[in-house]
Amino acid sequence: MWGHDAGSTNGLYNIPPGGKILPAEAIDYMGIPNVCMIRWRSMPEPPFDEYIKQFAKTKRLAWSIIDGARQPYPEKKRMAFELADKLPNLVSVYLDDFFNGDAVPKKEESPANLTVAGIKALKEELDARKRHLDLSMVLYSNQLNPAIARHIHYCDVVSFWTWKATDLINLERNFETYRKIIPDKRTLLGIYMWDFGNSKPITMDLMKHQCRLALQWFEEGKIEGMIFHCTPLCDMKLEAVEWAKRWIAEHGDRKARV
Repeated sequence: MWGHDAGSTNGLYNIPPGGKILPAEAIDYMGIPNVCMIRWRSMPEPPFDEYIKQFAKTKRLAWSIIDGARQPYPEKKRMAFELADKLPNLVSVYLDDFFNGDAVPKKEESPANLTVAGIKALKEELDARKRHLDLSMVLYSNQLNPAIARHIHYCDVVSFWTWKATDLINLERNFETYRKIIPDKRTLLGIYMWDFGNSKPITMDLMKHQCRLALQWFEEGKIEGMIFHCTPLCDMKLEAVEWAKRWIAEHGDRKARV
């Protein structure tokens, strides 16, 4: 599940007030064992010693090093590496909102938070660590420019997202385009439970559509899993969240057929 700190959605995207639930409480409520902890609006602030205690029983944890927090990238990276030394269940570092805009290259590279040389250096740092950490990246369906492959070459995992729920009608076509550009990376399908791109609740037909395709592609081996977004929504009794909770309970133990 996509994790943000409690209260981080307050005042944004027409989301109802509330959001007091912490990430570990939220994944327990949803029946999801794993969380990608993405710092947003600089929440939570370091030090993290008390905050990370909630993840003691989390199966797999990821932590962002490019995100919406105020610290510079080298500091975020240092903090994440220190957390990885303390938390054996921290298995990945995340590059959130990595590409800029539609990722159309100005020269050879797609505009991004790191150059190709920069992400290569990061990958080499990760590979040199005693314990391996995956390098994971966010990609949106409006960023399917062939130039993105130069950066993604150095990633282990891509999470593929559709920002505007109205674009989910093109999810099959967009995912096919993605696989033509990036045929071989482990991929998780992002599942928004709120239409952030249009600042309103996601319609249930589109919510069910993306989950149906996610399950189908998982069973066919086209994706490795899915990420439900996001933890602060889980105490608001939103229709899409409550439906997703029931759907996960019904399908969460399904296995890939390949």
